[in-house]
Amino acid sequence: MLSGLVQRHKTAIRRADLSRPIRLAMEHGFLNHTTTLFDYGCGHGDDIGRLIQQGIDASGWDPIHFAENPRQPADVVNLGYVVNVIENPAERASVLRDAWSFAQKLLIVSARLSIEAKNGASSNPYADGYVTSRGTFQKFYDQRELCDWINEVLDLQSIAVAPGVFYVFRDNDLRQSFAASRYRRTAAIPRQKYSHLIFEQYRDLF
Repeated sequence: MLSGLVQRHKTAIRRADLSRPIRLAMEHGFLNHTTTLFDYGCGHGDDIGRLIQQGIDASGWDPIHFAENPRQPADVVNLGYVVNVIENPAERASVLRDAWSFAQKLLIVSARLSIEAKNGASSNPYADGYVTSRGTFQKFYDQRELCDWINEVLDLQSIAVAPGVFYVFRDNDLRQSFAASRYRRTAAIPRQKYSHLIFEQYRDLF
């Protein structure tokens, strides 16, 4: 175990573009001018600012940067790369449940994958993850591990939409409709290489 506290205030990063989970929600038609978004753990609020500029009703909360903002219901709730920076497994599950409680139609859950740990900076084992050289905690997931964890905590079936990105639907009919549409698109479109999908998700880091 490492001495000292995990420095959570250092986990939020600045983005040059909308995050991958938000872009996916827009591409899939779940986030537009007729829907609301709540970004749970919004960091510096970069996604919120860009969505508001596009005329989308977006708000967010972050325990470090926007602690004064209320947590509130929305059509779409984004829990973007939050669970992987929480070092306490019980708190991690509690945050997932809390975010789900605000999602009226869709919860987006994303986390960093194990493939990043192989190429990352030196880090030290801590709890079920690592403390990085910056003093931040990272729990790296395998795709199946993340899916199983979400399903177990929420007692629901999530849908993988990209490496490290999952949808959880409030309406089961909407879930089935989306799953069917993805199956039809997959059958019609040649599969992308996994390496291409990984690059697209983490292009901000590259």
